[in-house]
Amino acid sequence: MSSRSLFPHGRRRFENDNNLMLFVGLFHAAQKRILIANPCVVPDETILLALTSAAQRGVEVTLIVSEIGDQFLVFHVQRSYYEQLLKAGVRIFLYQSPVILHSKFLSIDDDIAVIGSSNLDIRSFQLNLEITLVCYNKKTVADLQEITAHYLRRTCPLQLDDWQERPLMIKLFDNLARLTSALQ
Repeated sequence: MSSRSLFPHGRRRFENDNNLMLFVGLFHAAQKRILIANPCVVPDETILLALTSAAQRGVEVTLIVSEIGDQFLVFHVQRSYYEQLLKAGVRIFLYQSPVILHSKFLSIDDDIAVIGSSNLDIRSFQLNLEITLVCYNKKTVADLQEITAHYLRRTCPLQLDDWQERPLMIKLFDNLARLTSALQ
């Protein structure tokens, strides 16, 4: 796969958002599976579109996040995206408390592994000095899949029906918190 084919064209400018450009390009290029383990997933419009469109075109998209958060508002902002992701076909797994999952990696198909310090949020993309290692190595991807299998044994899958049944006040707070997503 050429680097030219990885990066979609559109109205968003990526001049300083290298990780954002990388992730969006990889999500659009995925053909079989996208696996993401990350404690903070507050997707901007381009990440959200890339993930939901991948799931809708038949790519198996799996997101592993913590059941609990260490930043109250960010945690609720993140949760406000779950329904939209689940409706698109993204599988979400909650890493069981009291542990907060702090791994930050993703893999694309069986070919590409990305490991680094970046969350999937605007803060990591535009403000923080994040580091990312991209490996085009099947062995590294296989190693991450083993780690993922271990993580999945400590998760519980989030089901759309259950998610929609959460109390009205929690739904309201999650959605109000989403109004701050550009600041998270």
